[in-house]
Amino acid sequence: MPNSLTYKLLEACREPGCPICRVEQQGVERYLDNQFYENVNSPAWRDQLRASQGFCHEHAWLGVNKRLGDALGYSIIYHDIVNSLLRSLNEEPRPARTPGRRASILGQGSESLRKRVEGVLALLTPRKPCPACAHRDEVTRDLLSVLAEDLSTAEVQEALEASDGLCLPHLRLVLGSVNDESAYETLLMIQRGKLEGLKHELAEFIRKNDYQAIKEGFGSEGDAWLRAIAMIIGGRMER
Repeated sequence: MPNSLTYKLLEACREPGCPICRVEQQGVERYLDNQFYENVNSPAWRDQLRASQGFCHEHAWLGVNKRLGDALGYSIIYHDIVNSLLRSLNEEPRPARTPGRRASILGQGSESLRKRVEGVLALLTPRKPCPACAHRDEVTRDLLSVLAEDLSTAEVQEALEASDGLCLPHLRLVLGSVNDESAYETLLMIQRGKLEGLKHELAEFIRKNDYQAIKEGFGSEGDAWLRAIAMIIGGRMER
């Protein structure tokens, strides 16, 4: 009996783009939405966010753009982080200054500055990863395990065949998890088919950009260049 992750993958195969990218992002969005709703004032989550200095670039703006949380929640979190950074910087040790005395040897001054810079860089570097990234990685591990196990079933194979295929980053991860030779061959066959189709669509897009064919207009190949980027590096799920 398929579990809930298998159902999510099957549903994602009916949508545009890499199904693993889609389920990953859905998991991150649910995580951020729940955390902002339930845990903005949780001491444990606030400790984690101080250590990670908030969210990474991708997930901070994902939360803002998707309205996963509100202005007050972000203000509470980042006030805490900014305050923590200022406290650390204010405690940064500074060399004693003797009036009228300058460093007699340039090398000694440079060494002192280097150590101070290293100390400040350590203060400004997150001690823990972005919590949304950590959650995404956990979702990915579970997805890979489920997909590797279910690849031999006709239902999953048919769903992958009907999908846009996996992006290369996730294809590499899935291939590293597959133990069944038949499933391995099937996955590669499906992916080769997706790449062949994409190659032809890109060639058609290029052809129709020629002045002799520009009046033909574009069909499904019109966004092939975007799908090619998503196939090679992973998708952006803005829908």
